[in-house]
Amino acid sequence: MKTVAVLFLFFASIACNAQCPSNKRQIDIVASYGFITGDEISEKIAPGDNSQSNTNIVYNSGASFLTVRYFLYNRLAIGFSWGVTKERWQYNDPYNPSFSAHSYKQNSTTGAFEVYYIYVFRKYFEVYTLAGIGASHNTREEPVFSAGQIYSTATSSHDVLKAQYTPIGVRAGGRLGAFAELGIGYKGLLNLGVSFKLGPSSWWKEEK
Repeated sequence: MKTVAVLFLFFASIACNAQCPSNKRQIDIVASYGFITGDEISEKIAPGDNSQSNTNIVYNSGASFLTVRYFLYNRLAIGFSWGVTKERWQYNDPYNPSFSAHSYKQNSTTGAFEVYYIYVFRKYFEVYTLAGIGASHNTREEPVFSAGQIYSTATSSHDVLKAQYTPIGVRAGGRLGAFAELGIGYKGLLNLGVSFKLGPSSWWKEEK
């Protein structure tokens, strides 16, 4: 279903835009959804402690982000991105099969500044790269044990620095466009979404 929606937005953005305006002085509003975030990769490769060595992820909401960027030039923009990710990990004791599994829950809220640069600029088509860095507030819920039984839930929170590097992204469309990105970090390994540009109504012109 998600694939069908992305393809629809891709072709609709081409069909519905008579001209692509110049990017300079445009405000770009972006909504995106990412798969396999940096947190998810790091937890799978290097669990935080021995108690998590047999912990598997059972739910990940994906990285949902809203980004607003401003084009200083036709190819260069700066912006701010805000998003959330929710995860749940389930622990199973390999030495005690009768032990009931318990879950750890973590919610992450991230705000980051980003730099966006287009290195291929054509009518209805852009290839770009972006990098971002910012702070993430993580709230974690985990069970508390007494005599081997879970009797309550403890909540803790901490702030961490997160980054995103996307070596390649492709956007198709005029004012309304659909895009796909490959990268690593808080937005995920694969990031899909739509963007809408607001600004001067000058005709499209490639900046030399």
